[in-house]
Amino acid sequence: MKKILGLLALTLAFACNNNKQPKTAEDVLNSINKTNLNKGSEHFHLDTPEGWTTDRKTIQGINYYYIISPQTGEVPNPNINMVTESMQGVSLKTYITKSLSSLEQILPGSKVVANGDIKANGIHGAWYNYTMEMQGVKADLMAYVFPADGIAYVITGICAPDKKTKYRPIFDKVAESFKVGE
Repeated sequence: MKKILGLLALTLAFACNNNKQPKTAEDVLNSINKTNLNKGSEHFHLDTPEGWTTDRKTIQGINYYYIISPQTGEVPNPNINMVTESMQGVSLKTYITKSLSSLEQILPGSKVVANGDIKANGIHGAWYNYTMEMQGVKADLMAYVFPADGIAYVITGICAPDKKTKYRPIFDKVAESFKVGE
């Protein structure tokens, strides 16, 4: 069975990327096998907070859906992104375990600080909160994983660590609005 990539590492690498540090994010994205990415339905729904914008981008073959806050001047600028990956026939618990293992390998400075369960419109999922630093940029991330038809819909909210109490309720609300097939 192919290794679960741990898309959270990918979203972190991209989110922390700015003009001062393009090499690290690029290296991370270049180092992964993208075979199991971009699976599942493109028909989904996530609420967009007032004043935030949405965008779809394909970066190095990975399809991202973004919900971006107004420019705050913070690094990283708060945003939410979603990517999809085949769960390769494993349970949500196994998928999360493998994702976290991949995260530790790709970004050894990352640290999971909390985790739990979440439900969005009848879909049972899981969340975990982790921190990391890449080239001097610290980030706090909330990752939400919702399984649907063998696909992991991975929603990640990213902000500066000192802003997590401000943005966590926003990230939770967006994640709880998730629906497939919209």
